[in-house]
Amino acid sequence: MQEVNLTKNSGCFRNFEDSFPQQRNRTMKKLQLNYLPYQIYAGFAGMVVFWVYVQTLAPTVSFFDSGELIAAAYTLGVAHPPGYPLYVLLGWVFSKLPFGEGAYRLNLMSACFSTLAALMVFLITHLILAVCPQTTTTESSRNTPDPEQIFIPIISLIAALIFAFARTPWSQALIAEVYSLNAFLCGTIIWLLLRWRRAIVGQEDKPASSRLRSVNGNPNAERSENPDVERSRDVISGTNVTTPVWEGKGIPKAWLLYLVAFLFGIGFGNHQTISLFFFAACFVVLMTTPRILFKAKTVALILVWLMLGFSIYVLPPIRAAQNPPINWGNPSSWQQFKWLVTREGYNNVPRGGSFIGLWQDLRHKTVTEHDVMAGQSPIPDRQVHGFARSVHILRSSLFFRQLATFHPQQEFGVIGVILAILGLLYGIVRYRIPTLTLLIAIGAFILLTIFVSDPPEENIFLVEEFHTPAYLLTAVLIGLGLMGLARWMLWVARPWKILCYGLVLLLSLMFLLIPGSLMLRHVREVDRSRNYVAYDYASNVLMSLQPNAILFTWGDSGAFPLWYLQIVEKKRPDVILIHVPHLSSPWYLESLPAELSIVSETTPEQQKNILAMVDAIVQRHQGLRPIYFDFSSAHSIMVPTPPPPAEPSSRRPAPRCRSSGCSAFPRAPPSGTRAASPAERP
Repeated sequence: MQEVNLTKNSGCFRNFEDSFPQQRNRTMKKLQLNYLPYQIYAGFAGMVVFWVYVQTLAPTVSFFDSGELIAAAYTLGVAHPPGYPLYVLLGWVFSKLPFGEGAYRLNLMSACFSTLAALMVFLITHLILAVCPQTTTTESSRNTPDPEQIFIPIISLIAALIFAFARTPWSQALIAEVYSLNAFLCGTIIWLLLRWRRAIVGQEDKPASSRLRSVNGNPNAERSENPDVERSRDVISGTNVTTPVWEGKGIPKAWLLYLVAFLFGIGFGNHQTISLFFFAACFVVLMTTPRILFKAKTVALILVWLMLGFSIYVLPPIRAAQNPPINWGNPSSWQQFKWLVTREGYNNVPRGGSFIGLWQDLRHKTVTEHDVMAGQSPIPDRQVHGFARSVHILRSSLFFRQLATFHPQQEFGVIGVILAILGLLYGIVRYRIPTLTLLIAIGAFILLTIFVSDPPEENIFLVEEFHTPAYLLTAVLIGLGLMGLARWMLWVARPWKILCYGLVLLLSLMFLLIPGSLMLRHVREVDRSRNYVAYDYASNVLMSLQPNAILFTWGDSGAFPLWYLQIVEKKRPDVILIHVPHLSSPWYLESLPAELSIVSETTPEQQKNILAMVDAIVQRHQGLRPIYFDFSSAHSIMVPTPPPPAEPSSRRPAPRCRSSGCSAFPRAPPSGTRAASPAERP
């Protein structure tokens, strides 16, 4: 029998509207009220998460990249490779807030995007769980809430809180860093992909046994894939619609893909690891409608929107031409622009070679029982072969330690790991394509992040924050595990309706203990609300310097807080800060103040030698400016210490280290003193 067209503009739909206007108005009002609980749960999740983040927010600058990113955003400059133009642009907008210090405003931006990332956990979890079996809707059951439907927003809320109070996402929400924004963009991409698939295939993600729904009282009528037809049928029959308004209602299907492409492009301007979600995107497209790859117009528009997102990288060369205070790499030329975007500056960073080392060990390394038993004696040195040998080599390899940077047990606890595994198994059975999408996204992200970065042993900790998007999707799997457990218990109690509703309340309270325990477990570790260490360090250093001094610095934590104080808070503009590792870079030598420029006085060979450049600067300004080395630079470049002068100047404190007869870093302030914090300043 030919299907009747029930689209909005069809005659059948108009006749329904004309014949039953009061019934239609009552039904539509009921549908709008059905959206309200989801909005309440989402709003509650956002308010709770944001309030906790603000209460534990860092009040000022932190160590590592924080100071440099704040200074770059404040001046709309160029941050370290790959430039982070999206973060810089958004940070510049947040720097215009009328309250708080410059660092606090950028820290608040991280809290905002971490809150949005938690809301993406809510939306993804709800989007997957909303694809659920529907039973025949009778007159007596229309006004009776379904216990399973009650659980969907509750579990989505709990999954969002679990992610928000995990250690790494919470810690990154409190400081000026790029990882919160990256997690939000990655979560948005996954949500849009699943929303696009839902718009294309409708209810196909359900098991085959649950694809039949009641249509006008007929439980054997199959749902149409036309969303307009189904929406009309739901209105006519009074069926509850569980999809909230934010899940793409009214958005053309193709535009969801275009938006995904745009987010891939513009997100590349924040953190390049967002491109690793490309494999999950390809999987969703291939499993939904692979023929779209042969539609030239659609593919062309996807590429156009992708390039439109990439256009965020127009910002670095434009701003570099204006010489901002933070102008890393000076990407005003094509060569330097390529150097910035492709991270050529890190080509000389040591790599661990974990994959090659693991492969060679698996092929040639001899393993004995003494090795397997961790050197316990007396163990005979008999060789171990087969699977036991491979397991021992893997567990003792650098690759395994790199892989351990993804640590869900540390983030979510043992219960969280068990629920994530349960959610993975339950999701593959119940929601196969969305769950496999999450699994591919998590696996590809972790493995490729390790493969590309390949940090040596001493730098493994730097990769831990990269996994924040993977933790976001793991929280969704935990939500699926909670739903599987809840549905099983409701199935056991199904003969007793009252017991089912009591079970909903009891399980909801029990499940809320999981994010509550995570918050109590991690709050002491991540709370930065009274952390002024980086600010005090930088303030004490600058206050210790004599007027017009030159200070050589080394490393992110030693230099970047000083950059923040001098550029953003305008402290000690008379001091010249020189970052020693950059002295071998032509772009950095060209950016030095005119009175400090030594390019014309040194040979190309000297300009490639950091110690030679340091010595040239010291020789030129000896006796003209006080010259200081911070602790890291003095030890990193092994500055020679000449004999003390015969008559030390009474105006200067006793030197702590010297270079070529110039004054060096003075004594540290007396014990117990600290610089005034931003909150203590008038």
